[in-house]
Amino acid sequence: MIADAVRKPLWIRITGYGFAAVLFASAVIGGLAWHRQSEMNDRALRTKAASDLSVIQTDMDAVQRSASALALAFAGEPDVAGYILSNDRQHLLKEFSANIEAVAKTGGLQNITIADAQGNVIARAHAPEKFGDNYLNRRKTVASAVSTGKVAAGIEPGRTGIGVYAVAPVVMDGKVVGVVDVGTELSNAYFAPLAERLGAEIAVNVLSDGKLVNQSSTENGMPLLPAETIQAAFDGKPVFEASVLDGRNMLIKAVPFNSFSGDKIGVFEIGTDATAIIAEAHKALLTMIGATALTSLIAMVAFFLFAKSLGNVIGGLAGTMSRLAAGDLSAKIEGEERADETGAMARAVQVFKENALKTQELERQAAEQREMTEEQRRLNAEEERVRAEAMAEATNGLATGLKHLSSGDLTFELSRPFAPDFESLRADFNAAVEQLRGTLGSVSQSTSSIDSGSREVSNSADDLSKRTEQQAASLEETAAALDEITVNVTNSSKRAEEARSVAIQANESARHSGAVVANAVAAMSRIEESSGQISNIIGVIDDIAFQTNLLALNAGVEAARAGEAGKGFAVVAQEVRELAQRSAKAAKEIKDLIGKSSIEVGTGVKLVKDTGEALRTIESHIITINQHMDSIATSAREQSVGLSEVNTAINQMDQVTQQNAAMVEEANAAGATLAAEASRLRELISQFQLGQTAMGDTYQAAALRSTASAMTVSHSSTFSSSPARGMVGKIVRAFGGRGGAAAATANDTWEEF
Repeated sequence: MIADAVRKPLWIRITGYGFAAVLFASAVIGGLAWHRQSEMNDRALRTKAASDLSVIQTDMDAVQRSASALALAFAGEPDVAGYILSNDRQHLLKEFSANIEAVAKTGGLQNITIADAQGNVIARAHAPEKFGDNYLNRRKTVASAVSTGKVAAGIEPGRTGIGVYAVAPVVMDGKVVGVVDVGTELSNAYFAPLAERLGAEIAVNVLSDGKLVNQSSTENGMPLLPAETIQAAFDGKPVFEASVLDGRNMLIKAVPFNSFSGDKIGVFEIGTDATAIIAEAHKALLTMIGATALTSLIAMVAFFLFAKSLGNVIGGLAGTMSRLAAGDLSAKIEGEERADETGAMARAVQVFKENALKTQELERQAAEQREMTEEQRRLNAEEERVRAEAMAEATNGLATGLKHLSSGDLTFELSRPFAPDFESLRADFNAAVEQLRGTLGSVSQSTSSIDSGSREVSNSADDLSKRTEQQAASLEETAAALDEITVNVTNSSKRAEEARSVAIQANESARHSGAVVANAVAAMSRIEESSGQISNIIGVIDDIAFQTNLLALNAGVEAARAGEAGKGFAVVAQEVRELAQRSAKAAKEIKDLIGKSSIEVGTGVKLVKDTGEALRTIESHIITINQHMDSIATSAREQSVGLSEVNTAINQMDQVTQQNAAMVEEANAAGATLAAEASRLRELISQFQLGQTAMGDTYQAAALRSTASAMTVSHSSTFSSSPARGMVGKIVRAFGGRGGAAAATANDTWEEF
């Protein structure tokens, strides 16, 4: 018995496989859950670190905005510009020292520096004793604010360390006279409140002499990571490492930062406290492991019970199939009503049983079939022979028709009738030959039409190609003429502009000369007035000489009365009188000379005035000439622009004509190819006997006559006139020169159209 061969029941193996599957699934699920939990923990840690970094960056941005606003407010103070220009350090310190405490408390800003436009520090409100140095080259924000006249803000190296600074220009009469620099250093004083609020540790490392040096740190003034790791972060490598600081699990992120000018100058270290997140992760992991173990145990018990029940059902089916295999078709099959796989197996076994019963019945019927009589087989053989003879006759007739068809004879038809079963084959062959004969006749006629039409197209395309080439040559000459005209008009426009510039200079010179003449007239007037004043002075001198002479006479009279005692006085009186007479004579001569000079000066004044009037007249004429030259220059410029546009249009027409010529050449080649193919097609069709040769020749002759008539009409009416030729001729005739020859050539060439 087959049932006795079952030494190890299937349900035991199923149970073993099930336990293994449950344990494997539990391990996989646990591993995936652990991996997922680790990813969530890592994501939470990274999110926390990114959040801390974002808070720090946001705070630094806020400090930068506050510094920019305060710098602008301080730079806008009305007296600051004057204090900077006068280098008044005391007033600047008095102005800003009062605000330094309030600025430090409200905005976290510690430094206020005032410098002139050359970068020389005038005063530092946070360090009054430090001034006089120049930091323009060191501070790019200062250089930017001075050069652009706008606020410049960002991270930069300061006097004692890097910091966040905002520099606002101080502007006076549209010119930058100095800057106000507001900011704070990135020191422990700045980072300590942030680190306490975030529960994190912050360190700043700055590049100094090619090495990264710690500037500030909330972790006992020390960096959070090793020097080589910080250098790797500075070089651009992502750094996100776990560490233990003071008994706390920390996750440290190191990121480089750039200065205002875009140079990489240091590395930020942000240590995020991960103690709480890691503790929650361990707790969640233990909970997950316990739940997985309990679930696995329940699953294995359930699987054992299921395997045991399944083994009982399969064992019963195995016994039933053993009886059927032994030939006992009376065995009853149980379990067909089950809806699971065992029910399907029971129903399949029932089908096997029914098939075995049907096989017995078929064997019985086959035995009866073998008892069929020999007479029936003979009758069937005779019927097959008659049908084979009829088929052979139809096949021979069809072969004869196909032989004529293969030789090209389309006039042959199958006239001998076939057997009734194959008569439709003969009718179909005759109809097919007749239809093929009619189709090839139509193709022959169409081939003649295509041949004549393609030759006509080829001839027309050849003529059109020649004319298009002539038109292209004419357009090329016209374009060359327009190029030369455009160059001449452009030169004329330049000369008109130069003449206009010379006229403007002449106008300025005439105006300057008028001013000089006016000054000369004024000078001559002053000379005339001076001459009058000199005449008055000479008159006074003449009066003095007269009075002196009179006094000398009186002195002589008195000396004569005095006798001997007055002789010496009489001599002196005589000398005085002679001197007075000579003075009077000289004064008279000078007066005469001044009178003559006054007449000449008056004449010179009149001539200078006339010269001024003439220069003013010349100036008005030059202004009129300048206006005319301006109009001429404008017209020449517009004419040059118009000719440039016409030149561009002609060049485009030239290009299009060249393209059309190429397309006509292609069409000509295509027509020739089509004619050759039509001839070849006519030769192929001539191999068939259609019985319509006379009709085809008549049709071809009529088609050729129609084509010739169409060619005559086409040649007599094509290209009767050319609008482009007329337009180019008018343009060339308007400007003359070399274009005239081009126009004549174009007219001679295009007249053929």
